[in-house]
Amino acid sequence: INVANFRFSELSAEEINAPMKKLAFRNADLTDESFNELLKLLRYAPELLQAEFDDCALDGVGDFQPSESDIVRELGKVETLIIRRLHIPRFYSFNDLSSVYSLLEKVKRITVESSKVFLVPCEFSQRLRSLEFLDLSENLMVEEYLRNSACEGAWPSLQTLILSQNYLKSIERTGEILLTLKNLTGLDISRNSFRPMPDTCRWPPKMRFLNLSSTGIWAVKTCIPQTLEVLDVSNNNLDSFSLFLPRLRELYLSRNKLKTLPDGSLFPVLLVMKIRENALSTFSKDQLGSFPKLETLEAGDNHFICSCELLSFTLGQPALSQVLPDWPDSYLCNSPPRLRGQRVQEARPSVL
Repeated sequence: INVANFRFSELSAEEINAPMKKLAFRNADLTDESFNELLKLLRYAPELLQAEFDDCALDGVGDFQPSESDIVRELGKVETLIIRRLHIPRFYSFNDLSSVYSLLEKVKRITVESSKVFLVPCEFSQRLRSLEFLDLSENLMVEEYLRNSACEGAWPSLQTLILSQNYLKSIERTGEILLTLKNLTGLDISRNSFRPMPDTCRWPPKMRFLNLSSTGIWAVKTCIPQTLEVLDVSNNNLDSFSLFLPRLRELYLSRNKLKTLPDGSLFPVLLVMKIRENALSTFSKDQLGSFPKLETLEAGDNHFICSCELLSFTLGQPALSQVLPDWPDSYLCNSPPRLRGQRVQEARPSVL
């Protein structure tokens, strides 16, 4: 739909009291002027909680300055704003968005994905006082501009920050820049191309969740914060994992190059581990027993050697399916050749 020439017909607020909770625009063409007109809809939808713009185009420069009599100063009850793949033809002439600062002060969740965002101005970040969740995936963020966006006083209530698939290079610098976010508990910096990890890093004090999947890292070092409860390092180049994480409850290691299970004594409260598609050849009762609290292990699609040791262990554990949710279909013999392709559960070795 083209709403470039949209003009709102005034009605008295008593005439309409829409129960609408969500308003979504998809493949819509907007201008600065029509955006100002659309804001007037908010007076007639007092229960609106979410606004969404998918694959829209904004032919303007962000000059959202309605006349004083028409001005809408806040978004009512709107808590969630989602913008995906926004196209702005005059991108490099765009204003600093100061005209919408007051509009977003009470919004709790913002997603701006695949929209060429390279900077959130410091003053804008400081005005987003209620923001708890911010997703800036698939944009153009680099450390230099992130430092300005996460300036002192920025996003004071932010708990979850997603910076997946941007242009970050240094894990150490990223952690240091985000020290201003005192309430940050979850950080997703997956799908960035990071340089090798240093031994020490500084992180926000309340960090509980860290996603470093698909970042090309070859080793995990003590740079990782010990406060973590969930760590995702899947789809990397790790061939070992020996890091003491006393609070870790979930560990995601799938699609790496590990040949053995990590030592369970490093993770005294670990409940869930996923280590699919690695280079595991076996696991034993002793290895599983080293995890004192493990409830769920996904280890399918590895290169299992169906030795007497492995087969006697699996045959002697009829309750394996309670721990291995992907058992038995994802556990196939890779060797010896006679058993290749058979499910470990059904493989029977020769007497020899």
